[in-house]
Amino acid sequence: MSKKKVLITPLNWGLGHAARCIPVIRSLVKRGHEVHIGSDGVALALLKEEFPELLFTELPGYGIHYKGKNLMKSLFLQIPSMMKAIKKEKAHVKKYVKEHQIDIIISDNRFGCRSKKTENVFITHQLQLILSNEALTISASAINKFMIEKFDEIWVPDAPPPNNISGMMSDRKGFKKISYLGPLSRFKFKEQKPKRDFIVILSGPEPARTYLELAITEQVVLLPYSFLIVRGLPGNGYPALKLPGHTETVNFMTAENLNKAINESKRVISRTGYTTVMDLVTLNKKGILIPTPGQPEQEYLGRELVKKGRFIIASQEELDLETLCRISLEDESQPVHVFESRLEVALDNAGL
Repeated sequence: MSKKKVLITPLNWGLGHAARCIPVIRSLVKRGHEVHIGSDGVALALLKEEFPELLFTELPGYGIHYKGKNLMKSLFLQIPSMMKAIKKEKAHVKKYVKEHQIDIIISDNRFGCRSKKTENVFITHQLQLILSNEALTISASAINKFMIEKFDEIWVPDAPPPNNISGMMSDRKGFKKISYLGPLSRFKFKEQKPKRDFIVILSGPEPARTYLELAITEQVVLLPYSFLIVRGLPGNGYPALKLPGHTETVNFMTAENLNKAINESKRVISRTGYTTVMDLVTLNKKGILIPTPGQPEQEYLGRELVKKGRFIIASQEELDLETLCRISLEDESQPVHVFESRLEVALDNAGL
């Protein structure tokens, strides 16, 4: 197999898209390909921490942020600025492909990261969008499909239905060129003796990340359990967060250290972000998941996970960690591990 130049471009939407690209990057490097990484913000910072030896380019940011409590309304109002960013992104990628003779682009939810000069792969678990009402869902899903099908291949980080995690979101209805990768996680399961009761993993766009951090920290200091809070803040410039002795906090952990910390924790508390869910399923972990308010995708995913009996789903507005932590620790049932990664098969099929 000939060595190829591959550009990986995850969306900067918290850390999830960048995190799930880590196993893809690792496999490509192991196979001897020349890997370039393009992103912005905390996603770029995370990947620079993980792969300091690789080549990086900073892409134009989409500038997605919350304005008020209704996420969908906020995103709708930001569509014009996002389209401008996609146009700038496409121009940046076109220039980069020419300068570095890129052979293939693997884009995780960045619609402008494709080129007529390369093979183009799009990674997403959202073939069908979940919005606040049926009319919005149908129209937005049609636009989403139109944008995604501009790519040569579509990789879905999930098992094929009916054994998938994401329910109807990863239903291939109407799509061609779909490859299901199984769970795409940077982590590996290892049986380890617990060192603490809970690990709290914070992630997602601001200010939602900060809101959850405040909601959790004001309660954990009063509870009789041991906690490790990973704040999800890669890079420098963030002040340390100091809490009482039974609660340890760190701004950021590399994949290797976070993998170890999760394996050493009895339970996990986190958002219902899809990448986080894939990580926890891979590690055979249980815990408490808190959907981002106003984000229908996470609320839907939470309902699907409740059906599978693996996690407790809690509302941020009515968060009662004293009760939730007690119930979680008292549940001694063992989740069933039934997922298998097919990433290497997808890479083979793509000539990588």
